[in-house]
Amino acid sequence: MLLTGTPILLLIMSMSITRTDLIILAFLSEQPAHGWDIDRRLIEIGADLWAEYSRANLYYALRKLERGGLIEKDKADKSPLRKSYRVTTKGQNAMREGINLQQLSTGRTYFDFDLLLGFSRQLNSSDSTFLELLKKRQEEMETELDRAQEVWQKAEMNSEIPFGRLAVMRHRIKFLKSEIEFLKWLAKSAPDDWESLNK
Repeated sequence: MLLTGTPILLLIMSMSITRTDLIILAFLSEQPAHGWDIDRRLIEIGADLWAEYSRANLYYALRKLERGGLIEKDKADKSPLRKSYRVTTKGQNAMREGINLQQLSTGRTYFDFDLLLGFSRQLNSSDSTFLELLKKRQEEMETELDRAQEVWQKAEMNSEIPFGRLAVMRHRIKFLKSEIEFLKWLAKSAPDDWESLNK
């Protein structure tokens, strides 16, 4: 627990910058906004398809970043009901230092589903068969693909969307299509006795 009068620099140094923090700092670097608007806009641009965050984490992160001096209440916003935030100079610096470009560009990609595949025998559940899990995953991937394609189409029509966001949506769409093809192959290629092999 920090004592009263602890320098803000120590607070920043003790804070670990999470992905949600980076999303907020990057968003607020573009324009001041309140929590609800950040969440709404992130969904509109499809960020929830390629960046992991939750609404609860978003509001927790806003409070944490404000306490740390990385964001502050936007003085231009006079609304008594909602807090509109803007990023501070400390926040800009923390964002730049919190982004490890080398790690983001060369880090390995892991998929939780591969853990299920790799340990399917040990993780087999009596609640559902493995083929049922495959079908459910495929349905979820198809739903996500439909949404990603919808966001992509809207983004293409809107010329003010930065190229990076268009690129990340195209990347996500390609991944989802590939994942669906893989799941179809897996369902078709799995041995008939897959279930008994996993018991």
